[in-house]
Amino acid sequence: MNESTDNWSDERVQAELEAVLADLRTLEEYLVEPLTLADAIAELETTRAMYEHAVVEA
Repeated sequence: MNESTDNWSDERVQAELEAVLADLRTLEEYLVEPLTLADAIAELETTRAMYEHAVVEA
């Protein structure tokens, strides 16, 4: 089932972004290999911040 994001409310988008960010942080904590998700986390934090700023201006 592939749900379109076109009909998501601002609150739903924000909740989804926060959930993905929390999952990435949790995953990074449990990685055994010397890998890092820091770049992905930073990019998602930037995206979330830009989205929050756009919602406030709307």
